[in-house]
Amino acid sequence: MNEEMLREDLLASFQLLQKQFDSSLEEAKALDNKFVTRYQQFHSNLSGLLAEARLKLPKSSPLSKSLTEFVAGLEALDNAWKARLENQDKGLSFRKNFEDSLLVYVYGKVKSGKSSLGNYMAWGYTDPTAEQQHGSTKLVYKSYENSDAENGDAQNEAESREKFRVGATEATSSIQSFRLPGLTWVDSPGLHSVRMQNGELAKEHADHADLILYTMKSDAPGRASDLEEIRDLCGKEKNIMLLLTGSDKKEHGWDEEKDEPIERCVMKSPDDRQLQREYVKKELQNADLDVSNVEILSLSARYAELNAGSPTAIKESGMGQLFATLHRVSQERGVRMKRAVPMTNFKNFLTACLKEVTQYHNLTGSFTQVLEQVGKRVPQQAIPAIREAQSAMRSAIQARFDVLAASRDNEYQLNASLKEAKTQWDAQMAKLVGAALDNILADVMANFKSAVVSTWNASSLSLPSFSVEKITEQIPDGYTKGTRKRNGGLGGLIGGGIGLFLGPVGMAVGASIGAGIGATLGDKAGQSTRTIEIAVGDNLDELRTRVLNIYNAGIEKEIQLQIDTLFSALLTEMSASCTTLNDEIKSFESALVKLKESAEKKLMGGIN
Repeated sequence: MNEEMLREDLLASFQLLQKQFDSSLEEAKALDNKFVTRYQQFHSNLSGLLAEARLKLPKSSPLSKSLTEFVAGLEALDNAWKARLENQDKGLSFRKNFEDSLLVYVYGKVKSGKSSLGNYMAWGYTDPTAEQQHGSTKLVYKSYENSDAENGDAQNEAESREKFRVGATEATSSIQSFRLPGLTWVDSPGLHSVRMQNGELAKEHADHADLILYTMKSDAPGRASDLEEIRDLCGKEKNIMLLLTGSDKKEHGWDEEKDEPIERCVMKSPDDRQLQREYVKKELQNADLDVSNVEILSLSARYAELNAGSPTAIKESGMGQLFATLHRVSQERGVRMKRAVPMTNFKNFLTACLKEVTQYHNLTGSFTQVLEQVGKRVPQQAIPAIREAQSAMRSAIQARFDVLAASRDNEYQLNASLKEAKTQWDAQMAKLVGAALDNILADVMANFKSAVVSTWNASSLSLPSFSVEKITEQIPDGYTKGTRKRNGGLGGLIGGGIGLFLGPVGMAVGASIGAGIGATLGDKAGQSTRTIEIAVGDNLDELRTRVLNIYNAGIEKEIQLQIDTLFSALLTEMSASCTTLNDEIKSFESALVKLKESAEKKLMGGIN
């Protein structure tokens, strides 16, 4: 870089610097627009998913309370974050007069040439007239605070006059500045002025400076009071430049043409200026101050003003070297970091957002763990609960069958009693199933028992009938007389009567045949019998076993069915909803990470 620079070139470089500041701000705002769009989408999607989860949730479900609390927790978290985002300052701006340009802060004692130097930077004149200000680029002046020092400037005087006051005993009594594109130049009250608050006010603003110019009159540089102030400035770790102002002198001569004495402003000799700089450096070293990075410059704004058309004079005045230093500082890493303030702030904002998203993950993660734990615990609790219900059911059935045994000789009565018992057993089974489910789902259900009972269908069980095993037998029932003899005699009489028509022989033959036929048609004499049924056994014991098996299987089937339909299905659906929510959160998180990477990439390119 050139060691000297013209004022016009410096101002042109500041205009470019301003464009860089503006560009940095626009880039940060462009990324923020992407963030806003993606967050609105996330908020809308999340709200929709939570509303859908509420609609899907049956009020009688065993996990209604847990899911309701989970959904409410997510809604509260999202609404709170949305409210914070609406009110949060993302830092997508520069702090006016402090962050939006190169900030040069001029520091020094009373009457050390601060205001004259500022006027020259603004106008090219140390104390411009209204005519000299007319037609020039419009500058923006600002007065921050006024300490009301005696003989000081009036409140907002710089703003009304558009220049710094010079020439009074205590010219500057307020922090005041002017702005050019890319440059904010701040003129401070004089140190050790007549009012102590002036110095305190100046120190307060020095911390914001990119470059501090400490002015000392070249007639009396390096005084002890100056050294103390410089020591404090060195502790701020700022770019510091020591200016020995007024490094010019009056030279008297004679105007041959006008034949009169003349007075000219000339620079002090190079040797004198060098001796002054070495003296100040030595005093700094004697005060144990590190001066390796402190530049000391002799200059005269007045000489530069009077010789504005001569680049050689500008160089000789020291102003060209000051301009080059200002340009160098404006291109250094510190100012590049300053240009990146909006992007840096936005990156930090995204980092905070990612921490906020972690809360969403924590909530869904915790709920997922609860679901997983419950899903593992329920099957473990189901087996002993089923066995306990089956045992109680077995005892009830056994006791009733002991009573039924007394009626086992009456098949009709026992079947009627069995039908009555089934009604009681069904009710007992429903009660045991409800109690078992109460025990199994005790930590995840609300009023689940009533829901279970309302779904129980007693007609689903069908019991076999009681029957008695029987055989038939013939038993004597009395004595029956024979009819053969009677029928034979009658047949003989009838046959003999018929044989009369054939003679004596015919009568004998007829009587014989008739007697034979009659005997044949008659019955023998003997005992009579009847058939009876005899009970030899029944199926009561088999029936007892079958009923026990039916209710044992029914209890296990019903409990498992209720777990599957009223719990496991809901658990699966809740897990799926939780996964969907978590996927949406991850998608939003991924978008934030990409935005942050974009911000970091731009920062790397702009700062390095």
